[in-house]
Amino acid sequence: MSSSIFFKKKKRSAVLLDKHHSIRLLKTNKKRIVNKRNNKIKGFEQILVQELNDEMISTSNSTVNEISEQKGNITIEKLPVTFLLKLGKEFFSDLEAVKYYYNSNQENYYKNRSLLEETLQSSINQSSVDVQAKIAEFIANK
Repeated sequence: MSSSIFFKKKKRSAVLLDKHHSIRLLKTNKKRIVNKRNNKIKGFEQILVQELNDEMISTSNSTVNEISEQKGNITIEKLPVTFLLKLGKEFFSDLEAVKYYYNSNQENYYKNRSLLEETLQSSINQSSVDVQAKIAEFIANK
C-alpha cells in the first residue's frame, strides 16, 4: 500500500516539474541545474544571433545591390590582396597583373598592389553590365 502512495506522489511531482520547469531552473542554485539553465540560454542566444545575422545579411545584400546598381561603379579599394586575386582569377584571368602577382621573375607585377587594383578597376569599368552585377554580388558575398 505504501508503494502505491509513493508512486502517486512521484507521478504528481513529475507533472509539477513539467509544468514549472522553467521556474525551477530560475530559482535553484544547484550546479547541475544552473548549468542546464546556462546551456539553454546559450542555445537561445545562438538561435537569435543566427536569425539576426541572416536578416542583416539579406538586408545588406539588397542595399549593396541597390547602391551598386545606382552608382554603376564598383570600388575595390581596401579589399585584401587574396580576395582581389580571387576576383581577378574568377573574372579576368587573362590580366598579367593577376597572373604574375606572386611571380618574382616579373618585377613589374611582383606584389604590386597598386597596379593590381588599377588594372582590376579599369577592367571592371570596361566590362558589361551583367559582368559588373556578378562582380558586385561576388564582392558582397566575400
